[in-house]
Amino acid sequence: MSLRSRLMVIALPALLILGVAIPVSAASSGVVSGHCSRTSLTDLQVGREDNGQLSIDFGVDMARHRAGVRWLVSETDNGVLMTRTTMHTIADGSFSLTHLMTPKRGVNHIVATARNPLTGETCRLSTTG
Repeated sequence: MSLRSRLMVIALPALLILGVAIPVSAASSGVVSGHCSRTSLTDLQVGREDNGQLSIDFGVDMARHRAGVRWLVSETDNGVLMTRTTMHTIADGSFSLTHLMTPKRGVNHIVATARNPLTGETCRLSTTG
């Protein structure tokens, strides 16, 4: 057996184990992904920065890569509106909104929603931070 074949025999099980382990650890760190009401994908990541603030990153990736598609975005923390804005996709048909916030006492339940007013497609994810 060649060296390359032996390395593949050793590396493949390790890659499979890592492939299973990555989503499990990602979910516990405030990363969620999902499907929108049509064909787009969405993800929401909440993480704590060194200074104690929460970093929130919400994004949508459209199945069809089109730039300039308008999405209405809102984010709430424990039901209180934090962000309401309009985002436009870039050339690859995606957008990402990132910002920092000072966490409230207790659990911060973050809900992010994006709606394409042209098609009615809706993306909604939630996680705690």
